[in-house]
Amino acid sequence: MKSGQLDDLMRYIRCLKLEDLLAAELLEVRLAVYNHNSSAIRKGTRLISRVSGKPRLASFLFNCLGTAYELIGELDAADGYFVRAEDMAGQAGDLTLASIARLRLLTNRFFRAEYEPLYNEARGFLARVRSPEITGGAKYLVAALEIIRGNPEKALKLLDSIISEGGSIVLLGATEMKGLASRMMGKLQEARDLYVESMNIAIEFGSAYATFPCAKALELTRLAGLEPPPKKLVRRCLALARRGSSGEKAGAQEIEALLCEDPKRSTELLFDAALGYYRVNQNIEVILTGLTAALFAWQDDHPVFPKILKLLAPLLPLHPGFRRDPLLGEFMISVEPLLRYGKGERTVQGVRASLLGEFMLQVDGEEVSLRAWRNSRALMALLYLLLSPKHRISQDHLAYLLWPRRRYDARTRKWLYTAIYTIRRNLGKPQLLTKRGDFYQLEDVWTDLGEIENLMRLADATRDPAEKEELLARARELAKGELLPEFPYDSHIDEYRQYYNRLRKRLFGDNQT
Repeated sequence: MKSGQLDDLMRYIRCLKLEDLLAAELLEVRLAVYNHNSSAIRKGTRLISRVSGKPRLASFLFNCLGTAYELIGELDAADGYFVRAEDMAGQAGDLTLASIARLRLLTNRFFRAEYEPLYNEARGFLARVRSPEITGGAKYLVAALEIIRGNPEKALKLLDSIISEGGSIVLLGATEMKGLASRMMGKLQEARDLYVESMNIAIEFGSAYATFPCAKALELTRLAGLEPPPKKLVRRCLALARRGSSGEKAGAQEIEALLCEDPKRSTELLFDAALGYYRVNQNIEVILTGLTAALFAWQDDHPVFPKILKLLAPLLPLHPGFRRDPLLGEFMISVEPLLRYGKGERTVQGVRASLLGEFMLQVDGEEVSLRAWRNSRALMALLYLLLSPKHRISQDHLAYLLWPRRRYDARTRKWLYTAIYTIRRNLGKPQLLTKRGDFYQLEDVWTDLGEIENLMRLADATRDPAEKEELLARARELAKGELLPEFPYDSHIDEYRQYYNRLRKRLFGDNQT
């Protein structure tokens, strides 16, 4: 949205408040989501009671809240709101709103890398959906899955149909994805030109999304020696990234890494960018950036190489189509035997937490006593960080979870800092809880809930029946306990409890034990 359009919208909202205050406040929530402002959650939550009995407005609000949670990486909470949005849209008889919610649910499964079970469901959804504003997003999702599965030719047909329709912001994503499909087919110059075209479209929209195709174009510059995108466009992408999402800021990190002339420093920056992508569930970017960093580290004998492999280990088996990449495919195949993930070896270093059954916490193999933590805000903050899919929560959202009735001001910031200080002191290693931008991040974490998720993803991806059953058996063994039974009345933990119960249903069917 361009600044002039934004000004027009703000004026419209101010006028609307005089006629329909609720409608104006709903638009304010939507605008906060668009601006990646976590205040959308606070504002939206307070409106829930006011849309009771108004299913169409409720569906709109729940879709906004789901998107707000999705943008901060809280996919489980997002799913809960999208399910409610779909239900409310059904009550209102609004098929478009229902389809929007269903597409967001499918997209969240994509972010979780649940590609195999998602594939048929996404194709079925595409066959059923009739709304033009939803069809483009559904085609884009299926095209991305085709590339991941190793079928870029099929992806091209879907992407060309999106591009031929034009006139939608989906166009810039489709053009970028077409560039990736072309790259996988060995058409590197065509891929480079499509990335530059996507950059131009994004810049025209004023969208920080421009960093994604820009980073991919610069990858081709470094790996294949192709002409880099114009410097003016690169600078514009970096400027837009300053007000973008965390994923787009990770894209800016990759751009700066690829422009860096010091090889060793470039490798380190690429690894940081891959971590940034990982934290916001941009798995395709993790693979491309991580493999590029791993290749450079291998060539320079850089000590960061094992850390990069550790990051890539759970994801590479889920992306078989990238073995076709003419630039990194052979290297990917060569490092796959080095990946030890899923073979039963677990490090005792860092934070290890058992969230199922009795809650237990270890740091570097030593159990951490929880007696001094009981009923403290610090303990709850730690639990929320452990539950979060990438163990990261923005500081204002963490404050909201701990003190939902308080404004985020100097007092709550002081309380939050005290809670963070307590966690660091009790962990014994302050470096295990870092602050990255606006987010608090637990480093080097293993949880049994996360292990179950990874085992199930690997089981979905493998075609070996014996290996699949071995992975599922390990997941079932971990999934016997209840999620944090010592904390039964916390609404945020309840959201994860519902998600965990859905995982258990997939593992055990209706015979949960």
